[in-house]
Amino acid sequence: MNADFIKQRNRFKSATIKRIDVTEESYNEVTNTLATIAKPFHVRKGEYLQHAGVPATQVHWLASGVVRAGFFNREGVEITLRFYREGESATTLTDLINGESGQPAVQFLVAETPIHGFTLDWKAASALRAENEVMQSYHLNIAVAGLQSLAQRAYTNGETSAQERLAAFREEYPGLEARISQRAIASYLGITPQYMSRLRREAEAATGEPRQP
Repeated sequence: MNADFIKQRNRFKSATIKRIDVTEESYNEVTNTLATIAKPFHVRKGEYLQHAGVPATQVHWLASGVVRAGFFNREGVEITLRFYREGESATTLTDLINGESGQPAVQFLVAETPIHGFTLDWKAASALRAENEVMQSYHLNIAVAGLQSLAQRAYTNGETSAQERLAAFREEYPGLEARISQRAIASYLGITPQYMSRLRREAEAATGEPRQP
């Protein structure tokens, strides 16, 4: 059993319980169960945790750092879908499911900052979940929370201006803007880095507050 995994998970217990609406007892049980297969990993900024075009086999739980998830469209343009932070699993569920039959992943996962975390083999985790009703309920809550996030993201993209999307990003990911590149944020918002600079200048002028670095 990986004691460091348990220690790191305990740092995010309260926040995770609130975010996905589970009990402390279920969080502890899932943590202790997954600790039997957790393996530490470290990557540098810019390194990939998951490559598009390669079958996905691992869940990456983050103890520190930020991961960006995205894909390449038909024109080869990089599209950012979301960010994962400390206490979260950087996971593209459909890619993991498709990876069981050897199908290549559609999405990539790349480190926006140096990362320390733990990998969990997807097949091994699935086998543990199949035998544990608490884990089944726990991961159902994670799936529901993920669907709610996707629905909100779709609304934000389709119904708001770039300024409003930036405001929504800041609300969903408080403090993240100062930790990652302007290029990554622009990709998430669906705008150019140059337009991102303009939005930040306009926001600074409107509020009178200095722009974040």
